[in-house]
Amino acid sequence: KKSANAMTITNIYRNVRSTPEMKQDPGPYSIHRNWRVPDKSDLPKAPSTPPKPIHRQWLQELLQQHNNPTTPQDLQDKALVVAPMVDQSDLPFRLQCRRYGANLCFTPMIHSRLFQENDKYRAKFVCDQLPASDRPLVAQLCGPDPYIIVQTAKEIAPYVDAIDLNCGCPQNIAKRGLYGAFLLEEEELLLSLVRELVQQFPDKPICVKVRLLPTGLEDSLILYEKLVDCGIAMLTVHGRNRHQTNYRTGPADWDAIAKVVQHLGHRIPILANGMIASLDDVRKCLKATKADGVMSSEAILEYPALFRDEEFHLGRRTGPSRLQLTREYLELAKQYPPDCGGQGSGFKTIRVHVHKILHEELQNNPEFRTICVTAKEEKELESCLQSLEQLHSGDDVSKEGLSWYLRHRGGNQHHSLQGNAPLRDDEDEATCMGAGFFGNDKEEEEEEPSGAGFFGNDDNDSDYSD
Repeated sequence: KKSANAMTITNIYRNVRSTPEMKQDPGPYSIHRNWRVPDKSDLPKAPSTPPKPIHRQWLQELLQQHNNPTTPQDLQDKALVVAPMVDQSDLPFRLQCRRYGANLCFTPMIHSRLFQENDKYRAKFVCDQLPASDRPLVAQLCGPDPYIIVQTAKEIAPYVDAIDLNCGCPQNIAKRGLYGAFLLEEEELLLSLVRELVQQFPDKPICVKVRLLPTGLEDSLILYEKLVDCGIAMLTVHGRNRHQTNYRTGPADWDAIAKVVQHLGHRIPILANGMIASLDDVRKCLKATKADGVMSSEAILEYPALFRDEEFHLGRRTGPSRLQLTREYLELAKQYPPDCGGQGSGFKTIRVHVHKILHEELQNNPEFRTICVTAKEEKELESCLQSLEQLHSGDDVSKEGLSWYLRHRGGNQHHSLQGNAPLRDDEDEATCMGAGFFGNDKEEEEEEPSGAGFFGNDDNDSDYSD
């Protein structure tokens, strides 16, 4: 049964969300006007004794236990992480990234309330059929309700190596639902939620993915230390605050991440997130931050072999071609369909992956781009790919570079090498689409991302991330 405290939080949350004022959404911070943070007496009480921490080396031991021989030798003790991306960090994509050096993957963000209320949504994230090769794996959850989060975690935890709480999404859908980066600014609720997870799962690492607070690094460090005191086992830090989105994004603050590592890295592993566009960026970030690993989202979506592209820092690609990667993904999607336990939305997920990987070829061949955008079946994508393979059969892979990743970055394909800050470097953009995208969360739904933006008709429409 629900505890009285958890029930109070749930009722406050649902009652306020159903008010006419909330539905009208009178302003950019309406969630804070209409949703009151429960009094301390409403929240689950902190345990009388602090939780026994999971030892500092758990992540390194996990990577050793599931050693990936394709990870570069000099990075074997670092986590090379595929980010949680709604409808994009699906099972076939994770397996492909693991072929090319990724040694830790996150599931797509799992909306805890939808998981409990919607059978079709729940079916996407049943983890009991995942292959052994899809390890180590972290499940990311979102939501403000301790009871619902815990119930969802209980169903998923047996099949994954850790549970992560999304405190990074900056979208309006997260503001309305009071999760993601907005939860960071409701300290008592956040700490109560984390304490409840740690208490319920004493032997399972509980992790949190965060952004910097808008009020600055000092406040961020104070909050992060409180999270560690609550018993979290890992912190992933995106080096931007929730206001740094879209064309206000700018470069990630690796110096701030380094300060977090300096302050808390002796207690728990810290992962760095932001501006990871190549293997060279991985090494630069690790050197600058001293983090325990890095997380990539947008760049690895376009080039799943990012963690094996050994010589990209010289401006030459040595890994597999985009066409080869597309064919590999389609084969994996046949073996592990995204809508049959693969944690994606079926053909829609496949089509978006193809568009991202083949962005350069599709931009230069509009007729194939139209086919890719309007395709209804996999055989249409297969035919399109076969035609592109014939057209580009003699192309030099070493001349390939990132394309979709750079669509808002001033065309600077080697921004990390030339010393120029990109116009927009929203590395974490792909990680957090709102629940409204699924069409089954009318209560929290805001403007749904347009089909044109998702499926390639509008390369500038891409605000669907964390």
